[in-house]
Amino acid sequence: MGERVSTKETKWTLASVLTAYEKQVLRDDVLCHSQSQEHLEGYKDVLAFLADRGGMHREYKHYATRARIAGILRDSALYLTDGASWNDKYDREHFNPFFMSTKRFGACFSASSTESVAMWMLYGGMDGNGAMINFDRRTLQGAMGRESYECGWFGTDGRFQCLMELPADRLRLRLVDILYFQNHADGNVTVGRSSLEGGRHVMSGRAFNGIGQIAKHRSWSYENEVRLVATISRLDLAGKESRVKCVKIPIDFDGSFVADRVFDSPVSDDEGNYRDSELRGTVDWNFCSGCAKADA
Repeated sequence: MGERVSTKETKWTLASVLTAYEKQVLRDDVLCHSQSQEHLEGYKDVLAFLADRGGMHREYKHYATRARIAGILRDSALYLTDGASWNDKYDREHFNPFFMSTKRFGACFSASSTESVAMWMLYGGMDGNGAMINFDRRTLQGAMGRESYECGWFGTDGRFQCLMELPADRLRLRLVDILYFQNHADGNVTVGRSSLEGGRHVMSGRAFNGIGQIAKHRSWSYENEVRLVATISRLDLAGKESRVKCVKIPIDFDGSFVADRVFDSPVSDDEGNYRDSELRGTVDWNFCSGCAKADA
């Protein structure tokens, strides 16, 4: 399979794992049978590197509407989705490419240590009725240690419908740091993340296409995104892959979790009953304040 980064002999950096991966993709003595690179050891090393870093954060902020946050707390569960309704078009189209032998399901978090106004506005609801769960590493790691997981979809009544239950050894759960990319006119792509060793790396567009599932355009880099991702073989979905839209991840919330780690939007209407945002009283995104009403 060519060069592989050794975890024992070499200190991993983003540049080193991407360089080794790219060399394998571009070898001219190996036939390329498809667009998928998931069989390459270098590809696996890139994922392992990003998973190693993704599991080291102290905070995992999940911003959403207040109703969705309430649902997570009520059900004691996160729901990882197949990305079909994500707001980033590139991300939506590349998270589960047709040529992969696996299907992915993910939930997104911000690893930033401070709250972001942009994240509140994008995911917490423009009407102010948003909330945020600031997960800690221990809680998420506990959720990744279950014996089995339900896979299914949400019905028209908004309730989760289980289609099948898979034992834990039939899916791979990882916290993965997301990379950010910028295209160049010469066909190369700069890939990076400021918090990772080896910062940024320039690689060929052909090699980058194989890791598009774990990358977003750099215009989203303020999110400092890390994802909880479940990867399942399409064979294990037993012909139900088109119907399985999400994976239920049970979570144990201890008595103090909600009081300490769930926050209302900084422009909350005071009906959320969660902790005040650290940005409360410092922002105002009522963009139409004072706007003239259009004539009827």
